[in-house]
Amino acid sequence: MMWRAVVAAWVVMLVALPAMAQPPSMSASASGEVRQAGSAVYPSGARLSDLALAARVDPDAYMAGAAWLRPSLKEDQVRLKAGVVFELGVIRMGALSDGKEALGVAAAAFQSWITTLPVTGRRTSVVLDPDALEVSPADNWPIKDGDALFYPRRPAGIRVVGAVDRSCSVPQVALQDARRYLAQCTVSASADRDMIFIIQPDGTVFPQNIAAWNRDPPRILAPGAWIYVPFDRKAIAASTDGRFNEDVAAFLATQLLDAEGAP
Repeated sequence: MMWRAVVAAWVVMLVALPAMAQPPSMSASASGEVRQAGSAVYPSGARLSDLALAARVDPDAYMAGAAWLRPSLKEDQVRLKAGVVFELGVIRMGALSDGKEALGVAAAAFQSWITTLPVTGRRTSVVLDPDALEVSPADNWPIKDGDALFYPRRPAGIRVVGAVDRSCSVPQVALQDARRYLAQCTVSASADRDMIFIIQPDGTVFPQNIAAWNRDPPRILAPGAWIYVPFDRKAIAASTDGRFNEDVAAFLATQLLDAEGAP
């Protein structure tokens, strides 16, 4: 009878093995300028190229602004946004108590605006062109459950935000240095006059010195880039942890290009 029990155990194991061998599945999605939008199920070990190719990205999609969204990144981005909003409140209150009206007004306006921005979970500075992913294993990252790709349309403008009297969008000009866009927007008296932050459409951030004494080589902006005009570091030093402007630029880098079909 013992041998029958052993055989039975082996049969159960053999039946269970195919099911055990099946890799766990996960759901991922694509949206924007794609022909196959929506969620689909992928096996464990699937990579960005699998998701991008399955989405059938439209040839007119703007690859420079494509976004990879990962839910697990949202927690850190929530904290980043909360820290920026809180410090803006501290800057505003400190400015008002010190009689620095321009700084207080600029901080209040920027706080009100940045509060409206979503937390996206975007992972920045990645290659998302389906063809490029197929030939570049280093860029072809594994995907996880809940991941999403978004392919926008090509925008036409550059957005200027931060220590300005009013956030503005200006036309992108081929080969124009980033600092020259500032002439089309009114920079606040509370701005840092020596530098700006450039956020390219893929979320890569570049600080750029713009004063006559420290000017960096020209930097060309792609359509859809941001220019963040930072607040004067000396004026906000007592109200922040010293990385306020860098944190603002990092949060702006997580934003998606405005386009139909954005998640």
